[in-house]
Amino acid sequence: MSNSLKSDVTVIIPCYNDGLYITQAIDSVLHQTVLPEKIIIVDDGSQQETKDILKSLDNPLIQLVFQNNQGVAIARNNAIELAETRHILSLDADDHFEPTFIEKALIILQKDKETAAVCCFYQKHRSNKFIEDVIEPLGGGVTNFLVKNNGIASGMFRRSCWKKVGGYDTNFKNGYEDWEFWISILKNNGKMHIIPEVLFYYRIKNTSRDQVAVAQFDVELRKAIYRKHQDLYLVNSEKVYLQMINQNNKLRNSIVNMQKSKDYRLGSFLLKPLRFVKNLWS
Repeated sequence: MSNSLKSDVTVIIPCYNDGLYITQAIDSVLHQTVLPEKIIIVDDGSQQETKDILKSLDNPLIQLVFQNNQGVAIARNNAIELAETRHILSLDADDHFEPTFIEKALIILQKDKETAAVCCFYQKHRSNKFIEDVIEPLGGGVTNFLVKNNGIASGMFRRSCWKKVGGYDTNFKNGYEDWEFWISILKNNGKMHIIPEVLFYYRIKNTSRDQVAVAQFDVELRKAIYRKHQDLYLVNSEKVYLQMINQNNKLRNSIVNMQKSKDYRLGSFLLKPLRFVKNLWS
């Protein structure tokens, strides 16, 4: 553990039926080179199996809170209300950090008062297998967050920023509450620093909230973000438009590259007779 930094961090972990993974999340915190002052775990109405796992945890840094199912935004807010440190590290119960994240994030926050939050490069995995290349969010100022979330939900931020914006917006029950939170705390000229290292691992599950949000509620949630921060979108309309063009070009290029792939061409060749038969009957 580094002796040059004073630990002034509380880690908050909302948990909903993640008993299978939460010990890995906690271990990643307990093996940090700079330990937090406290780990507050808020169980958001999990089934008994997860509750039993949480109750079996034996570490003086851990504080358990049990509540009825109210959603991740309320769980995070309730945990932060109990925190007494200047810095908060949010971590979902099924994800984990590399051992140096807290130390590196603290150094940045202590040196640069304009930095409101710190995130990092990360990788997604399923069943301990990486399923994508390294993801490199841009971070930066609020205009980088108007079209897409250029941070990640698990990051370190100043508690004072959380308090100033009134916490996570509990109206975002179906997802994107982290994206909206970043917009809120960056709105007043704050910025997010991205550590250019893979220090975080995001677990993909069929029931992942982000997966469900994108699949079922994406348009609805984007509209809600726009309505809440309409002033920002209007002032930065040109930047938003240019970012949307950039996103569209990336999507078009990925489709073109996929169509050029051998697997795609082979699939098209094999399906050609079936399409011919279908056309005969249509």
